[in-house]
Amino acid sequence: MRKTKRVGRYHLLERIAYGGMAEIFRGFTYEDEQFRRDVAIKKLLPHFVEDKQFIDMLTDEFKLVSHLKHPNIAEVYELARIDGELLIVMEYVDGKDLRSTVEKARLQGVPLALDDIAFVMARALDGLHHAHVARDARGEPLRIVHRDFSPSNVLVAYDGTVKICDFGIAKATHSRVQTKTGIIKGKVKYMSPEQAFGRKLDWRSDIFSAGSVLYELATGAAPFQAANEVDLIFAVRDAAPRPAREVNPAIPPRLAAIIEKAMARSRSARFQTAKDFRDALIEFIREHNPAYRRTRLARFMKRVWAVEIENELRALENVVLDEAPRRDYGQNLIADALGPDAAFSRFSPNPTRSTGRQTEVGADVHEARTELVEPRVSRTSSGRTASERHGARRTLPLHAPAELHDEKTLVVPPRER
Repeated sequence: MRKTKRVGRYHLLERIAYGGMAEIFRGFTYEDEQFRRDVAIKKLLPHFVEDKQFIDMLTDEFKLVSHLKHPNIAEVYELARIDGELLIVMEYVDGKDLRSTVEKARLQGVPLALDDIAFVMARALDGLHHAHVARDARGEPLRIVHRDFSPSNVLVAYDGTVKICDFGIAKATHSRVQTKTGIIKGKVKYMSPEQAFGRKLDWRSDIFSAGSVLYELATGAAPFQAANEVDLIFAVRDAAPRPAREVNPAIPPRLAAIIEKAMARSRSARFQTAKDFRDALIEFIREHNPAYRRTRLARFMKRVWAVEIENELRALENVVLDEAPRRDYGQNLIADALGPDAAFSRFSPNPTRSTGRQTEVGADVHEARTELVEPRVSRTSSGRTASERHGARRTLPLHAPAELHDEKTLVVPPRER
């Protein structure tokens, strides 16, 4: 048996990743009626905790993200200062990021099908559109630009649900910390030309980035390649990738045209909203495979990650709660932005009614009944949801953030030819 480690409102199960900015843990807490809420917790490394300017920037950024409530965006619950540590507590999406999934699938010789690719991107674009048109509590448009849309920031759950995350370098008109013109932030290979020039951005920059991701998924090759990052910046600025159908002739003309429009060098020639881009992909799916359902993507995920799913379930067996009587939940630095009814305010480290026995935290991975446009909750033969059957509320898992991947988020000044 393993005992959880109690930190504030949460029980930490295990460390699942480590990077240059934070340690990442899988954990859980309890809310109303003893439902268990799974969470992913980033614990910032000490030198970041001591940097006041960095903490101020992080607080601003997560207050910004607090306005985003959408099924295709991973929710942030807390930016909590507890016992001298700083924790970022997020929704736990039970699956893997898109980059890891594509790499794993290629190793197994079962790459994502084109309709699966279009579906994942359509759902991600739903989340992007919500962020682009989000408003603050006064109804003022935030004009959020993600600026770091990439496969490692798209999460695909084992049930086929798709969520985007890591708005960590996103900026909005209301943010106190603004990036100076001429400074580049983001992963170069997915940048828009205007981003590579360090120019002021609008949400059409994210549309280009999403087009670059779609190009790479459909062709199996990055749209821009170079021997070093400086040359790569120049290639992105030129925005003249090899036509997608030349790289992969199996790509249907309609999908190739969507990629080309999304990646137009001129902003005015692109899709003008993420919703327009999303609608084009949905129409492609209906034409290419009218019977497509999210269950197909779920089956793909469970096939590719079968060993990992089994190992994760075994790791959750026979876990005992740390029931030490600690009451310090720390300070949530973004509580004022989340509001009085925020989810974290209902979180408790202990079930409402204690049985005095060990608590097993495992849960079955199940296949959801789904629709193309809006996912539905799966139910068992008894009519109960899988979450109700286990007495636990499952939110969708983990995401290893961008800084934990080999791809770097670059921050460099631009250079002209």
